[in-house]
Amino acid sequence: MNLADNIAKQGFSIKPRKPKVTKDSFFMHPKLRRDYEGIIATLRNIEAFGKEMGHRHHIFSGPPGTGKTLGVDYIATEVGFPVYDGKLIINPQAVTQVFEQLREQAQSQPSILVINEIDKFSSRDAIIDPMQQQTLNQLLDEMDGAESNHNLFIFGTTNRSNNIDPALRRAKRFSKEVEHMPPDREGRLAILKMHADRRGGHKFEVRESDLENAADVTFGYTGADLVGLLNEAFTNSILDNGRTKINQCDFEYALTRTKPSAIKDMPFREPKVRFDDLGGYRDHKDVLRRIIQNSDGSIVLFYGPKGTGKTEFAEALAGEYKYNFIVVSGSEPEDKFVGETGKTIDKYLERAKQLAPCVLLFDEIDALVEHKGFESHKSSWSGLLQARLSKPIPGVYVIGTINRPDRLKGTFIDRFIHKLYFGMPNPEDQETIWKRYLPDSIDARVLVEINGNLSCRDISRAQRTVVDYGIIPNLEVYKKLIRGVNPSIEGNYDDIVKQLGDAVADFRAVKDFIGDKK
Repeated sequence: MNLADNIAKQGFSIKPRKPKVTKDSFFMHPKLRRDYEGIIATLRNIEAFGKEMGHRHHIFSGPPGTGKTLGVDYIATEVGFPVYDGKLIINPQAVTQVFEQLREQAQSQPSILVINEIDKFSSRDAIIDPMQQQTLNQLLDEMDGAESNHNLFIFGTTNRSNNIDPALRRAKRFSKEVEHMPPDREGRLAILKMHADRRGGHKFEVRESDLENAADVTFGYTGADLVGLLNEAFTNSILDNGRTKINQCDFEYALTRTKPSAIKDMPFREPKVRFDDLGGYRDHKDVLRRIIQNSDGSIVLFYGPKGTGKTEFAEALAGEYKYNFIVVSGSEPEDKFVGETGKTIDKYLERAKQLAPCVLLFDEIDALVEHKGFESHKSSWSGLLQARLSKPIPGVYVIGTINRPDRLKGTFIDRFIHKLYFGMPNPEDQETIWKRYLPDSIDARVLVEINGNLSCRDISRAQRTVVDYGIIPNLEVYKKLIRGVNPSIEGNYDDIVKQLGDAVADFRAVKDFIGDKK
């Protein structure tokens, strides 16, 4: 007899558990603090809300391992309510029996029912199994019993909130959703310290400096991922002559064995450069610093000739502030997007929001949208992306790069709040860029005098040629490589800049009024 038959014939009784999850053992993302405080205050004072008001049932959404179930246990600990596991809700009879038992229990003490993976009920439009449809309908009916469910509070968790039936998300059912997200750098460090501090009685010793280094590089890691990272480091130390003192080598090994679950399906990159690693464009760096420091999310267009460092600047922005970095390349094969482009764009934007603070780069964004004067299958993509960029996403800095913005429709370009023109580097900037690659024995000024019309890409390509060919770098070699190289520039950028404007030029115009304030 299977479980469903057993429930139908004999019924069952689910037993409560009393979690003990305190602030010392649960990292709460700062952006969730107000939500959690509101839930706890509501549950503690539910009588003040009467029988009709107050958010009683919640959906906790977010990537795997972000602490959704642990968060429910933390809330239950704070309010002192028992928690019942809804994993046996597998058919209509089970739904009825669970609610009957919990309603009886709630008469003497308020109770919490947690249903993990609430998306298993799916949307009614996508349901194939009739039993699944009946189970969903029964759950909807039971949750509608506002009066009889007065002291019963339901929490559903999900990694795929878009799959939940809309009927579950209305008032008196799951009336509020709390979106969980991976921790930022400070959160990662707090979680690592929490579990490295002999949690559960383990015998391993971890230096704080190693934890700080791990927090710096674990972009996109959830709390569960960080626990896994520590476990791999502990295992590596045991294999190395039974050591219990963890060192940096253990963490380096652990990083090769663990992956950030929040970004497994994302085109994620770990930023390798910061602003100091990029030569020239000082005012561009100042503008971007000010945008980050004075806003909570923005939409920025980088435009200019090929090879002027637009893509690398986006990466450096993420690296400078240790933000997550997602890269969507418009030059990828189009068949990857056809038919699913809208869903893909939505997924990138949604995940960037979950990973905030985050830099989301649409590299060569013109490949994803319809060009001026043309009608094609990309019109729907353009409309979708244009709508999504109508206002900034909190904590997300969306950057689009493009060589020729004048070829796109003005209504799309206008969605970008700031537009930074990356022109060809001036001689001073070229000298700074050259110094990144040259040994001290080579005078960068000489190379600029020979050819002062090189882009960032031209300079890096010359250096890459020397390395790949195994040539000993010297002045004569570089002279031969750059002599005769001409800039590849399409169109009159003076006219384009006049048409679009340039945030860097605006910054220079008011720089004297800004002063040294950061």
